Amino acid sequence: MNPNLHGFGGGPGRRTRAENREYRLRSLLDAAIRTVARHDIHGATVERICAEAGASRGLIAHYFDGKEALLLAALEEWYRQSIAIKSAIAADSGSTAESRLRQVAHSSFMPPTYRWEMAAAWQAFTNASRYHPEFVRPIRRTSRRVTAIVRELFEGAALEHGIRIDARKCALGLYILDDGLWNSLATGKDRLTRKSAQSLCDRYIDGCLGHPTP
Repeated sequence: MNPNLHGFGGGPGRRTRAENREYRLRSLLDAAIRTVARHDIHGATVERICAEAGASRGLIAHYFDGKEALLLAALEEWYRQSIAIKSAIAADSGSTAESRLRQVAHSSFMPPTYRWEMAAAWQAFTNASRYHPEFVRPIRRTSRRVTAIVRELFEGAALEHGIRIDARKCALGLYILDDGLWNSLATGKDRLTRKSAQSLCDRYIDGCLGHPTP
């Protein structure tokens, strides 16, 4: 695992005790995502996650009450990071609402929000949510928060252009489009690229704001 993946530089001896604890925790969360991506939810055994993280079973037991708690924490942490990135973009008053709206949409298909492993793991978690209700809660909570961020930006963009739109429906539609594009990227069924996914989001935004499209 890349020691700088989560912002910790240098070797273990150069970290504080708190940083070491955070590093071990994040190593487990990242290993859980990679293991789910490769083996699905059922195949993401404790043994495989430990091997991926280079950790002992005891380390997982130290932080979590079992595999299910670890997987849920990994999903929630990824959503937390994704929302934090989108919130930071939306809060940047140095650019127009429309520009921030496009940046928020694009961020879904850029690191650190997007990685192949995360797309594959997201697909696995989404499928598993049909019979694992604990995964439904963070998925729905994230949907509401992201839609609220995007709705506010649509409202701001409409004001900038002096037009009236149904910002709620536009935001919901963009979120649904985002979900569909992630499905395509995760499965590879449409040979979609991240760049083309961003372009499709731009075209959708153009349509909502009444911009002509080529």
